[in-house]
Amino acid sequence: MVVSIIPLILLSNILINSLENYYVKEKTKSMFRQANIIATNIMVKGFLNESSGINDYVSVIGSQDFERIIILDQRSTVTFDSNEIDTGKAYAAEEVIDALKGNSSSFVKKKKNIVRVITPVKDEKLNEVYGVIILTSSYEDINNSISSQRSISYLILLALFILILTLSYNFSGLITKPFKKLLVSINKITDGNLDEKIVIKGNNEIEEIGTAINQMTNKLEQIDESRRQFVANVSHELKTPLSSVKVLAESLLMQPDAPKELYKEFFEDISNEIERETTIINDLLTLVTLDKNENELNVSETNLNLLIESILKRLKPLADIKGVEMVFESYREVIAEVDETKISLALTNLIENSIKYNKEYGNIVVKLNSDYENAQIFVIDTGIGIPKESVNKVFQRFYRVDKTRSRETGGTGLGLSITQQAILMHHGFIRCNSELDSGTTFEVSLPLKRPISENI
Repeated sequence: MVVSIIPLILLSNILINSLENYYVKEKTKSMFRQANIIATNIMVKGFLNESSGINDYVSVIGSQDFERIIILDQRSTVTFDSNEIDTGKAYAAEEVIDALKGNSSSFVKKKKNIVRVITPVKDEKLNEVYGVIILTSSYEDINNSISSQRSISYLILLALFILILTLSYNFSGLITKPFKKLLVSINKITDGNLDEKIVIKGNNEIEEIGTAINQMTNKLEQIDESRRQFVANVSHELKTPLSSVKVLAESLLMQPDAPKELYKEFFEDISNEIERETTIINDLLTLVTLDKNENELNVSETNLNLLIESILKRLKPLADIKGVEMVFESYREVIAEVDETKISLALTNLIENSIKYNKEYGNIVVKLNSDYENAQIFVIDTGIGIPKESVNKVFQRFYRVDKTRSRETGGTGLGLSITQQAILMHHGFIRCNSELDSGTTFEVSLPLKRPISENI
């Protein structure tokens, strides 16, 4: 509204000022024309030094058109004054002297409410000045016209102001209504109502914002559900070994005369359950450490060929138990700027899973290659595979494809989550491709160089 009205006010003032200047210019031209007519007639009729003749002439042309008419001779003496104030007096003003030199002039005094023109009485043939004529007129007619025009312009501005105010109010209402609706929904979401959905139609930009917020709330709902599931899983996983320990301990208490062999067997079971509990807690602590935003990578140039060879060598006894053959295929030497400890942990989890969930006398192939930007690592096994509907869930915490088999292999359901988090910290990615009973392939990509922003 302000942007609309201020230019209109400025434009109105400019137009009024231009109109006023036009009126003044036209009035001055008219007065000069009248002064020249009077001067010509005075010269023709020879009335310059005859006051009676001038009086008669002025009465004929109508002195009422002017507030005052003054005629001076060559000596700047007033020979005629329509107001009969300065007749016979000398009039040595600067503009009169200039007029006696043959120059015309005019001036406007708004405060005194006068418009005045001074022009010489001149014989054009002889180029000689015989006197001066001064015409004075009122500025009031111009003031009246300008005041009238200004009043009209103010009325128009007032009408435009009311119109713009009305349009602005209604238009701003149309604009702010979706925002108010959006704000109400956002406040509900802030209060914890994540199932609140924003439905806004007819405004592309706000509709896009609403869609983005809906996507955000969907993601928050997923995160919240994952959090609840995670808490439930943690509780269950930590409770299960404790429950087993409690049952075993109560069994021993209920059998005070149990043989030594039974005590030994139960204590071995209790030890295994405590070890399982410790493994879960250690994996949880590892995840917490990797999840911390302030966690920094201890980056160094690492030979991935040697790193993978050392992991395979360390896991060979575990593979030999199931008769699994492990093969390492390297196409070139690959040096990458990585945190060796975290990448070693990630790759160890992948290869160890490939051993645990492989078939007896199966195969594992680990391939290493690189381009000019990234290292590619493939862990390919001939194991039991993963159902299609579970492939995208294997990186979720505590997710198990086959809970019974996982219990047998001693898995916690956190290994792949730890692997994924470690790789993401390096700005890499991990993918899983698998078919049930046909084996599984994990693809890992790691940047060879640490991002510049992290080096600063």
